[in-house]
Amino acid sequence: MCLIWPHHAIRGRRLLRFQSSLSCRLLVALVAASSAGLSFAPGLRALHLDTRSPARAPASFGMAPRSQLAALGRVSPGVVGGLATLLLGAIGFLRTKKWLETPSRPYSASADSNSVGAEYDQWTKEGVLEHYWGEHIHMGSYNKLEHQEGYRKNDAFLVALVRATFGHLKNFKAAKFAFTDEMLEWSGATSPKRILDVGCGIGGTSRHLAKRFPDAEVVGITLSPEQVRRATKLAAEAGLKNVRFEVVNALDMSFPDGSFDLVWGCESGEHMPDKKQYIEEMSRVCAPGGNMVVATWCQRDPEPPFTEDEKRDLQYVYDEWSHPYFISIKDYGQLMQGTGVLESVETDDWTECTLPSWRHSIWVGVWSPWYILKVTLQRPRAFMGFVREAYCLERYHRGMRDGLLTYGMMKARKKAA
Repeated sequence: MCLIWPHHAIRGRRLLRFQSSLSCRLLVALVAASSAGLSFAPGLRALHLDTRSPARAPASFGMAPRSQLAALGRVSPGVVGGLATLLLGAIGFLRTKKWLETPSRPYSASADSNSVGAEYDQWTKEGVLEHYWGEHIHMGSYNKLEHQEGYRKNDAFLVALVRATFGHLKNFKAAKFAFTDEMLEWSGATSPKRILDVGCGIGGTSRHLAKRFPDAEVVGITLSPEQVRRATKLAAEAGLKNVRFEVVNALDMSFPDGSFDLVWGCESGEHMPDKKQYIEEMSRVCAPGGNMVVATWCQRDPEPPFTEDEKRDLQYVYDEWSHPYFISIKDYGQLMQGTGVLESVETDDWTECTLPSWRHSIWVGVWSPWYILKVTLQRPRAFMGFVREAYCLERYHRGMRDGLLTYGMMKARKKAA
């Protein structure tokens, strides 16, 4: 997976040249100050006070080049090395911060390296998501949040890690099964006979529903051929005969009208470049009297208008994980109402109960880094990719915590014919 684009690399080299030049100048100034017996704080104060007039500048800053060289020669090599290490560390920190904050995978509708299907193909081949997340590639439910002693949403990052390590937090994979069961109960579906899982991933939810309803036929669809291959293999290993998987575009499904009496979309709406078409296609293939339920990441309602900082934060979370854009929970409800074929439309905000998932996704890798190390040994560049993923997960956590992002739930029933 490409971690940084060529133009980012070019810009990074320019930044390095500038920082290196600046570092040399600072190093000479600091060493000269040290050789003159000045501490940094008084020296800076003197410089600040005397900048009103060049004639009043401290003598140590106006030494002749020969005097400067002589001063450099009197400085301990350890001092020079220490200052150089500090400066190089600062440069490294700034460059890494810049690299992390520059999104690397903006959404692309074409079948290139940034398409949704291509991204999931790569993640499925790598196996890291499946290893740590299990079969369910979606958020978990941590109801009731007050019972999760290993999580406080306002904790600083390192404090949160310590609390999660020594406190009680629901099992990461079990939380995902809990979410699926809670979503099913909330949907209102009781005994569906044909189920469509839109954006099925490697089929965890599809297989769970197939086991829950053994008399039903379950179809999972995705844009990723690798996910279809893996999902099919796992279904065969589980001995399930009532579930299958297909590569299908959710915005242009090949199924006839009214084919399914439960249409399920869990964390697939984020990837859709046309949210209206996404809702309309699902409502089209839903049978009269059938249920439709959607869980998806949303942005807050756009009133009041987004600030410039919020716009930048939204653009980052879009472009780092190949999302075209998000809409609000209210917008999804209006899209459902606008189909004209759905009734009993309801929406809900499940941000609170899913919020721990974001940081928990990081902690499982910290607590058991061996699979990450295995992949890194096979493909060294992958390590920086893992760093990027952890940083992005933390950005999503903060967005959800601060109210810029929300976890939306929508459900409806299709009107009878």
